[in-house]
Amino acid sequence: LPNPPRPDLRPESPDSNVVSGAAVAAPATLLALEFDSLLALFASEARTDLGAAVLRNLAPALAPSELLRRRARYEESERLTVEAPLVPGLGEGLAELVERLASGDPPLAGGEILRLAGLLAAGGEAAARISRADPPCTELARAVADLGDPRPLVAKIGRILDRKGEVRDDASPRLAALRRQVQGARERLYGRLEAIGGAHRELIGEETIPMRGGRLMLMVQAGNRGKLAGLVHGRSATGKSLYFEPLEVVEENNTLQGAVDELEGERQRLLYELLRDLAAETPLVRQMAGLVGELDALEAARRLAREIDAHLPVLAPQGYLRLVAARHPLLDPRLARRRERVLGARGHEGTVEPLAIELTPERRALVITGPNAGGKTVALKTLGLLALAAQAGLPIPAAAASEVPHFSSLVATVGDEQDLLADRSTFSGRLARLAEAYRAAGPESLALLDELGSGTDPEEGTALAVALLETLVERGGLALITTHLTGLAAAALELPGAACAAMEFEPSSGRPTFRLLPGSPGGSEALALARRMDLPAAWITRAEALLGDEHRDLRRLLAELEATRERLALEAEATRAVRADAALAGERLERERAALEAERRTLGARVRRELAEFRERVARELAGAAERMRAELAAGRKKSVAQQATSRLFAEAPQVDFEERASHDLPLGVGAQVRHAMLGWRGVVEKLTGDKVEVLANGKRLRLQAGDLVVEAAAEPPAKGRVSRSSGRDDVDRAPVAQELHLIGQRVEPALEEMDAFLDQAMLSGRAEVRIVHGHGSGRLRDAVRERLRKHAAVVASRPGAPNEGGNGATVVTLRD
Repeated sequence: LPNPPRPDLRPESPDSNVVSGAAVAAPATLLALEFDSLLALFASEARTDLGAAVLRNLAPALAPSELLRRRARYEESERLTVEAPLVPGLGEGLAELVERLASGDPPLAGGEILRLAGLLAAGGEAAARISRADPPCTELARAVADLGDPRPLVAKIGRILDRKGEVRDDASPRLAALRRQVQGARERLYGRLEAIGGAHRELIGEETIPMRGGRLMLMVQAGNRGKLAGLVHGRSATGKSLYFEPLEVVEENNTLQGAVDELEGERQRLLYELLRDLAAETPLVRQMAGLVGELDALEAARRLAREIDAHLPVLAPQGYLRLVAARHPLLDPRLARRRERVLGARGHEGTVEPLAIELTPERRALVITGPNAGGKTVALKTLGLLALAAQAGLPIPAAAASEVPHFSSLVATVGDEQDLLADRSTFSGRLARLAEAYRAAGPESLALLDELGSGTDPEEGTALAVALLETLVERGGLALITTHLTGLAAAALELPGAACAAMEFEPSSGRPTFRLLPGSPGGSEALALARRMDLPAAWITRAEALLGDEHRDLRRLLAELEATRERLALEAEATRAVRADAALAGERLERERAALEAERRTLGARVRRELAEFRERVARELAGAAERMRAELAAGRKKSVAQQATSRLFAEAPQVDFEERASHDLPLGVGAQVRHAMLGWRGVVEKLTGDKVEVLANGKRLRLQAGDLVVEAAAEPPAKGRVSRSSGRDDVDRAPVAQELHLIGQRVEPALEEMDAFLDQAMLSGRAEVRIVHGHGSGRLRDAVRERLRKHAAVVASRPGAPNEGGNGATVVTLRD
């Protein structure tokens, strides 16, 4: 929002402009489009007179940079006030207080100084919130970058004044001493008067010690006046008692009154010094007033926007304008009560047909025709008012997808331009405004021309209107024109860069629908309106008879064009329905795909879990079998206990349909190199018996299921002259197994699976000790490895590596025999 002139008390910025200065739109245009009424509605939501003044003095931004600044500040303030407003309710009259502070006429009272302290504190707190915002509020931060710090001044006011605006008793040491002096004198005087009253109880009319004229006294019965020496200061309302000051306390009253006067003098001195210091900081006070006013205006605009579902439109490039679901704020039923309170009239309270208007470089000018009272002028004023609001940096009551560019000129002619004082007729007044539109026409201009060409001879009016339309289009400006001239509508149909639209009319009901139909002209429907207004039938019948054949032919062509438009609209709707069905089908397929993917992930997780459990059982069984094997070998048995246990465990393994197991491109035969699909062990086939396969793996003969094996290399045919023999030994050369396993850089789950396979192979190959290198990193992989080793059945012990073994980045593992 801009920095307007007084009463917001901030100096005008170079980019800002107000109604009285250089402007996008002349005052006549602003008045015709009722921009002031819109600003009044926004201002009614302000919490301070400073914010209301900013909004009431707001004008469309002349420079694009100023518009960008206003939009950015609006969006930044919206982000900042999610938790709490930036500006509290400070009430009215702040601008006047600042002016009185500067002039000193009349001087501010304590309570008024306290209100300025509240203003300073609010501005300082808002500036602090803006400065520490994360992410930064760039534009608002610029607004507070050069502001002074009001906290010392606020603190000083707090030391002098209490919450009621009175000078505090401890505002100065002298004031505190005088306060004690007055209190002591008053207490002593009370004691003297109570004693005198007690001694002359029969003379006392009321048992009170009132103060009159700053002096304490007794209430003596009127009939006892001469029975006690003293001064009479007045009579009570009933006349029965006298305000009586005994002579013996006159001097003490004088002392008390002198002390009170001295106390009051000290208070006035402190208040005067505070006012003097505050007046010296008038520039700072003006800065804070300006900041509070602008922030209050931003928050007021946002609150009203929420009430009517308004948004900042997209800032469109030149030549583009699109309003989606736009509503005129002075017709919006949601604002009826506010309009009555602010503008003195509720206005329209029924439903409002949302408006959709689009102008592009290919269709810069739109000529709207249609029935009288059908909404042409409302459409024009809606576009104009919302364009002004958007250029002022205000949200507009339209969908967020609406787009409005920056305009350097906006001219609107609406209604009667007659000016009797200027000796100007209606038509000459219109010509003057049209000349303004002609001169302002350019790539960044918007012309809104109501009833173009009317008010004079139809042929001459049409000629003037067509010539102006051609100029507007030729110079690249945007224009919205309403008319009843058939010739102008026909010219728009033929002119590149222009188009026609019509306000819809329902023939069956004889009423307008207030919907804008782009692409086709419409009739004025004057006779239909006359029927709806119950004009005499004979009059209407005679008027129809006077219409010529040319007019009837035109009406017929318009009807045919409208029928074609409706047919195309139905076809377009059918196409949209087909597209919508296709989109729904696509969404359904995507949901099904996602469900299948989720099921696949769930199944994969279950399989991995079962395999991990199976590996642990294998390791435990092998460890036990190794113990039994040594005992049986010592007894001379040739059958391998480990081989029996392993075959039994593999037979119990989960049957998982891995893709690589399902692929058997190479034949499974004696001598083939195979890999166990689940455990990763590799070996050579030595014997086939049905679906049982005897495999030599790492020096151990294992009896496995054929379905669990993947053939990696087929058996080589025996060379000529070479006889294949079996050694007949239980042990063959073992495939070498590495002394260490490197897991650095791997994710935890794959790393643990690789480590399990490595430990199984190392144990089968007879390794006594291996090293797992996992690195330091974040420690997640190291901790997971050591946790798995603590539970692994093949592991006897594990320890962190020594300095020459990798330190804490490695773990040394001792395996079972």
